[in-house]
Amino acid sequence: MKISDAPLSKDSVLSCEDLCNALQPLIGQHFTLTGTPRTYGSKLRKLVISRLLPLTPKTSSSYKKIPPKGKGVPRLLAQLIDTYIVTSGDNYNLQVWNRIPNSSQPLIIYDDGQSITPQDIRYVLIKVNNNIIESIIILTPEYIEDNFGKFGTPTIKSQLLISDSERKNIINSSDKILFYDDTDNIKRLVAPSYKQPISLSTDKATKGNVISLIDIKEKVAKKLLGKVLNVSDTKTRGQSLERQVIQLLGYDGKSQLVGGYPDVPNQLLEVKVQDAQTVDLGKYSPQFEEIIDNELNISTFDIRYLIALTDPNTNTIQGVILSSGKHLGDKFTYVSSTSYKCQRNIRASFFEKYKNQCVFNPIQKPSQPKD
Repeated sequence: MKISDAPLSKDSVLSCEDLCNALQPLIGQHFTLTGTPRTYGSKLRKLVISRLLPLTPKTSSSYKKIPPKGKGVPRLLAQLIDTYIVTSGDNYNLQVWNRIPNSSQPLIIYDDGQSITPQDIRYVLIKVNNNIIESIIILTPEYIEDNFGKFGTPTIKSQLLISDSERKNIINSSDKILFYDDTDNIKRLVAPSYKQPISLSTDKATKGNVISLIDIKEKVAKKLLGKVLNVSDTKTRGQSLERQVIQLLGYDGKSQLVGGYPDVPNQLLEVKVQDAQTVDLGKYSPQFEEIIDNELNISTFDIRYLIALTDPNTNTIQGVILSSGKHLGDKFTYVSSTSYKCQRNIRASFFEKYKNQCVFNPIQKPSQPKD
């Protein structure tokens, strides 16, 4: 059993109260801050492990880590915590690497289908002052965002990883379509029933003229199955797919391809082709919520995605993923070619309030504005 292994379940980890009781004895202990700063985290983690390992029950072996190379999975996975050292300064900059802290994207999936997400990870912030552990504050991502504001969105080039097993599940399903419905934010713009567009596909979306994802499934996704994406020196598979989608949506031949985001602005629809494990998402990714239309208050979560699963040899469409951006991460994994970090500043005065204490999500809110 290792502290870096997954717990038997989310319910088997120490409760917030037990976690505080276990770590309380560390307060007042000597912790030398001289030497190499990059080793502080490792030394601190060893102290925490010495307290938690005897209280950690048997861990699981029936799971898989979803991010490639385990990026973003917490070091102390058996108790669903990561540790951070807080020293001097007016502000503490909490840096979370390779995961979106308040995300529901799976980090761990058990063989029985249960999962662990970034929302389940607890953050153990240990304040060291004058080489003494002064306080320990354990926070959840939700608490951090409620009290200090959302984590900053990193700028990275994202890809969506669609595993071979998930791809086969879709292709072998009865209708060969994986479907997640529109967000509530989009539903307020959707027409009550399908009507042929009177605008161009390149025009801005307007309330009452957006076709629902359910109608797009019937009018477009089902009819794409078995189609071949014709390619040439001047036309890519993506362009061929976009053209077929625009025609099936009911637009006339005057509609052009714009090559922006989303591909079909009038329907807030992004169109992708997948014949390998990864799909390039470009400049915007639904992994991060980012407003892209201030007037309609549309974010990357709201943009709808149509992903055609094609045979790499014949360019035949074998299956379709049709989903709001918000739910793509429920089934698939976002990956990045480089490491990234999400950051959140916390005023030093917050830690001063809990000197000589070990607390979990303290009820008293900090007296600092969210930014």
